Amino acid sequence: MSVDGVLDITAVIGDRSVSRAEVLEWEGRRAAVVFKKLGMGVPPDDVAARREALVAKKLELGHAEIERRLARQIAQATRSSRVMSALSRGGRRLCVVELRGAGASAEAVPAFYKAAMDSGDEAPLLAASPDHWMLRKRDDGIQQVIETTGGSPLASCIYLDENEVGTISTPADPSFPVQWVAFGRARLGGPPAGALRHQFRDEPGGAFTARLTIEFPRVTPARFVNAHRWHLACEFSNWIEAANAAASIQ
Repeated sequence: MSVDGVLDITAVIGDRSVSRAEVLEWEGRRAAVVFKKLGMGVPPDDVAARREALVAKKLELGHAEIERRLARQIAQATRSSRVMSALSRGGRRLCVVELRGAGASAEAVPAFYKAAMDSGDEAPLLAASPDHWMLRKRDDGIQQVIETTGGSPLASCIYLDENEVGTISTPADPSFPVQWVAFGRARLGGPPAGALRHQFRDEPGGAFTARLTIEFPRVTPARFVNAHRWHLACEFSNWIEAANAAASIQ
């Protein structure tokens, strides 16, 4: 499978350096799974075409229909999250990926994401991963994200709050000037089930680094956390490309 306009981004996943081509192959496989779930027939060979078709279908379905279709999975995932959070007693299991590349800005990504979220432009948010189902900003400023996380068989609903002051295990690295921190709940009004700290640095000569960290409840199965590293590599590689493509046409 091919896709135009890709950057040479290397993802460090565990002790492996993973090429952009390998991440795109992962995206293509996940896209085929979602095509089947949505009854969309045989997916095209090109990963960009798969991405475009899935975004169009999800936008066509709309928020209400997506929530209706996934209601049972979300309810199960919410119950599981509540149990894992209680058993973890505030402990966290870290999911970390580092992206390295050149010829683009990683620091542009949080502002790109925020602009899309604030304006309700959901297409670039959905396009980042086949496992994204909904990304929207509620009237109260909390972000509602429905996605299939890592290796989980269930879609989950996560409420992200970037304004909350809470406990996060991952310290800020001062060598990364741009920080993106948020806390996630499995249900509105519930306790934080996890957190994220994503850190971005543009370097001399056009290089960049993005260090991406999700904090799951400590008892989250390791295989789910390990699988989610591919999700992070996929969505943020796509967002780096999209943010820089958008900047180039402004």
